[in-house]
Amino acid sequence: MAKVWLKTKLQNLAMKKKEAYVTRSVTLPRIDKEQLLERAADNSGISRGIVYAAADAICREFENQLLNGHSVEIPLVGSFRFGVNAKATDTEKEAGAAQVYRRKILYLPSKALWRKLQQVRLIGVNEDDDSNAGSGING
Repeated sequence: MAKVWLKTKLQNLAMKKKEAYVTRSVTLPRIDKEQLLERAADNSGISRGIVYAAADAICREFENQLLNGHSVEIPLVGSFRFGVNAKATDTEKEAGAAQVYRRKILYLPSKALWRKLQQVRLIGVNEDDDSNAGSGING
């Protein structure tokens, strides 16, 4: 079963004008493209060159389709689409591209990934607890 570490710390909550304990997930070191593709090649039995070439082509096509307004689905991962935030206007004539103040990519996880996310084991990490020493958790 997958697992994610959690860390709780005292934070100043400006909106509530008080301090409170907040629990967040611990982010482990980032897996870069090289590591991901190397593992994919090793786990699939496909040569690294073919995996790298296919991944590069898929990434270029993903970007191209997404930036041209398509919703792009990655099987087992989810769907991505282009979105914007725009200022509201009183008339339709005032509305339009000039009112856009943020461009973003929206992500909707696949149902299978969402179900797996709900099953992730959550583990609390206490900075004073020596049982986590050497686990790579330092957050």
